Amino acid sequence: MSAARLQLASGPWRGAVEVHTAGDEYVIRAGAREVRVRLVELDTGRVHATVDGRRLVLFCARQGEAVQLHFAGRVYTFRQARDEPQAPVVSAEGDVRAPMPGVVTRVLVQPGDQVHPGQPLYVLEAMKVETVVRAPRAARVRRVLAAAGEQVEGGATVVELEVER
Repeated sequence: MSAARLQLASGPWRGAVEVHTAGDEYVIRAGAREVRVRLVELDTGRVHATVDGRRLVLFCARQGEAVQLHFAGRVYTFRQARDEPQAPVVSAEGDVRAPMPGVVTRVLVQPGDQVHPGQPLYVLEAMKVETVVRAPRAARVRRVLAAAGEQVEGGATVVELEVER
Protein backbone atom coordinates (compact mmCIF):
# COMPACT_ATOMS: atom_id res chain seq x y z
CA MET A 1 0.00 0.00 0.00
CA SER A 2 1.49 3.36 -1.01
CA ALA A 3 0.64 6.69 0.57
CA ALA A 4 0.57 10.41 -0.11
CA ARG A 5 0.18 13.23 2.37
CA LEU A 6 -2.12 16.07 1.35
CA GLN A 7 -3.19 19.27 3.01
CA LEU A 8 -6.90 20.08 3.01
CA ALA A 9 -6.70 23.86 2.55
CA SER A 10 -10.41 24.71 2.47
CA GLY A 11 -13.71 23.14 3.38
CA PRO A 12 -15.54 22.65 6.67
CA TRP A 13 -12.23 21.71 8.34
CA ARG A 14 -8.56 22.01 7.41
CA GLY A 15 -5.57 19.85 8.08
CA ALA A 16 -3.38 16.97 7.01
CA VAL A 17 -4.91 14.04 5.14
CA GLU A 18 -3.19 10.76 4.32
CA VAL A 19 -4.28 8.93 1.19
CA HIS A 20 -3.37 5.25 0.84
CA THR A 21 -4.07 3.02 -2.14
CA ALA A 22 -5.44 -0.42 -1.32
CA GLY A 23 -6.20 -2.41 -4.46
CA ASP A 24 -8.87 -0.56 -6.43
CA GLU A 25 -9.81 1.80 -3.62
CA TYR A 26 -8.32 4.63 -1.61
CA VAL A 27 -8.18 4.77 2.18
CA ILE A 28 -8.27 8.38 3.36
CA ARG A 29 -7.24 9.15 6.92
CA ALA A 30 -7.79 12.48 8.64
CA GLY A 31 -6.90 12.25 12.31
CA ALA A 32 -8.72 9.26 13.78
CA ARG A 33 -11.29 9.14 10.93
CA GLU A 34 -10.78 6.68 8.08
CA VAL A 35 -12.88 6.61 4.90
CA ARG A 36 -12.75 4.09 2.03
CA VAL A 37 -13.32 5.58 -1.42
CA ARG A 38 -13.69 4.14 -4.94
CA LEU A 39 -13.61 6.58 -7.87
CA VAL A 40 -14.86 6.23 -11.43
CA GLU A 41 -14.44 9.13 -13.86
CA LEU A 42 -17.75 9.71 -15.64
CA ASP A 43 -16.52 12.48 -17.93
CA THR A 44 -14.20 15.46 -17.71
CA GLY A 45 -14.51 16.97 -14.26
CA ARG A 46 -17.27 14.64 -13.04
CA VAL A 47 -16.49 11.65 -10.84
CA HIS A 48 -18.67 8.91 -9.39
CA ALA A 49 -17.45 8.12 -5.87
CA THR A 50 -18.43 5.36 -3.51
CA VAL A 51 -17.57 6.58 0.00
CA ASP A 52 -18.01 4.00 2.76
CA GLY A 53 -20.68 2.34 0.60
CA ARG A 54 -22.54 5.60 -0.17
CA ARG A 55 -22.73 6.66 -3.86
CA LEU A 56 -21.95 10.29 -4.69
CA VAL A 57 -21.23 12.43 -7.73
CA LEU A 58 -18.37 14.88 -7.26
CA PHE A 59 -17.06 17.58 -9.53
CA CYS A 60 -13.28 18.00 -9.77
CA ALA A 61 -11.22 20.92 -11.01
CA ARG A 62 -7.49 21.41 -11.07
CA GLN A 63 -6.26 24.87 -10.10
CA GLY A 64 -2.49 25.00 -10.53
CA GLU A 65 -0.99 22.48 -8.10
CA ALA A 66 -4.27 22.13 -6.18
CA VAL A 67 -7.29 19.90 -6.77
CA GLN A 68 -10.75 21.13 -5.86
CA LEU A 69 -13.65 18.79 -5.13
CA HIS A 70 -17.11 20.31 -5.34
CA PHE A 71 -19.76 18.45 -3.37
CA ALA A 72 -23.02 19.37 -1.64
CA GLY A 73 -22.47 23.10 -2.09
CA ARG A 74 -18.97 23.05 -0.59
CA VAL A 75 -15.53 23.26 -2.17
CA TYR A 76 -12.68 21.16 -0.76
CA THR A 77 -9.18 22.20 -1.90
CA PHE A 78 -6.33 19.71 -1.59
CA ARG A 79 -2.62 20.46 -2.00
CA GLN A 80 0.45 18.32 -1.54
CA ALA A 81 1.61 18.60 2.08
CA ARG A 82 4.61 20.92 2.43
CA ASP A 83 6.77 18.32 4.14
CA GLU A 84 5.99 15.74 1.44
CA PRO A 85 9.19 15.11 -0.53
CA GLN A 86 8.98 16.39 -4.09
CA ALA A 87 11.87 14.30 -5.36
CA PRO A 88 11.17 11.05 -7.16
CA VAL A 89 12.40 7.73 -5.83
CA VAL A 90 15.86 7.29 -7.37
CA SER A 91 17.93 4.14 -7.09
CA ALA A 92 21.71 4.13 -6.77
CA GLU A 93 21.86 2.95 -10.39
CA GLY A 94 20.00 6.05 -11.61
CA ASP A 95 16.53 4.55 -12.07
CA VAL A 96 13.82 7.20 -11.60
CA ARG A 97 10.82 5.45 -10.11
CA ALA A 98 7.17 6.40 -9.80
CA PRO A 99 6.64 8.04 -6.38
CA MET A 100 3.13 6.48 -6.19
CA PRO A 101 0.83 4.32 -8.33
CA GLY A 102 -0.80 6.23 -11.16
CA VAL A 103 -1.06 6.83 -14.89
CA VAL A 104 1.82 8.32 -16.85
CA THR A 105 0.09 11.13 -18.75
CA ARG A 106 3.12 12.58 -20.56
CA VAL A 107 6.68 11.45 -21.20
CA LEU A 108 8.86 14.49 -21.74
CA VAL A 109 12.21 12.82 -22.59
CA GLN A 110 13.50 10.10 -24.86
CA PRO A 111 16.57 7.86 -24.84
CA GLY A 112 19.75 9.81 -25.55
CA ASP A 113 18.45 13.12 -24.19
CA GLN A 114 20.75 15.06 -21.86
CA VAL A 115 18.87 16.26 -18.78
CA HIS A 116 19.79 18.75 -16.08
CA PRO A 117 18.82 18.70 -12.38
CA GLY A 118 15.16 19.59 -11.95
CA GLN A 119 14.24 19.04 -15.61
CA PRO A 120 10.78 17.42 -16.01
CA LEU A 121 11.04 13.77 -17.13
CA TYR A 122 7.39 12.66 -17.07
CA VAL A 123 4.01 13.52 -15.57
CA LEU A 124 2.16 11.05 -13.34
CA GLU A 125 -1.52 11.40 -12.44
CA ALA A 126 -2.89 9.83 -9.27
CA MET A 127 -6.27 10.70 -7.73
CA LYS A 128 -6.77 13.58 -10.20
CA VAL A 129 -3.49 15.19 -9.09
CA GLU A 130 -0.65 15.54 -11.59
CA THR A 131 2.90 15.17 -10.31
CA VAL A 132 5.79 16.31 -12.49
CA VAL A 133 8.69 13.94 -11.87
CA ARG A 134 12.03 15.71 -12.35
CA ALA A 135 15.62 14.66 -12.96
CA PRO A 136 17.57 14.40 -9.68
CA ARG A 137 20.88 15.30 -11.37
CA ALA A 138 22.56 15.94 -14.72
CA ALA A 139 22.54 12.74 -16.76
CA ARG A 140 21.72 11.10 -20.10
CA VAL A 141 18.43 9.20 -20.54
CA ARG A 142 19.31 5.55 -21.09
CA ARG A 143 15.77 4.12 -21.40
CA VAL A 144 12.13 5.13 -20.95
CA LEU A 145 10.12 2.17 -19.65
CA ALA A 146 6.58 3.59 -19.65
CA ALA A 147 4.50 5.33 -22.30
CA ALA A 148 1.80 7.99 -21.99
CA GLY A 149 -1.44 6.38 -20.85
CA GLU A 150 0.30 3.51 -19.07
CA GLN A 151 -0.62 2.58 -15.47
CA VAL A 152 2.43 2.13 -13.22
CA GLU A 153 2.83 0.89 -9.67
CA GLY A 154 4.49 2.98 -6.99
CA GLY A 155 8.23 2.30 -7.10
CA ALA A 156 8.19 1.08 -10.73
CA THR A 157 11.13 2.30 -12.80
CA VAL A 158 9.85 4.77 -15.41
CA VAL A 159 13.13 6.34 -16.65
CA GLU A 160 16.69 5.01 -16.46
CA LEU A 161 19.41 7.66 -16.26
CA GLU A 162 23.10 7.26 -16.94
CA VAL A 163 25.36 9.72 -15.15
CA GLU A 164 27.99 11.14 -17.48
CA ARG A 165 31.45 10.80 -15.98
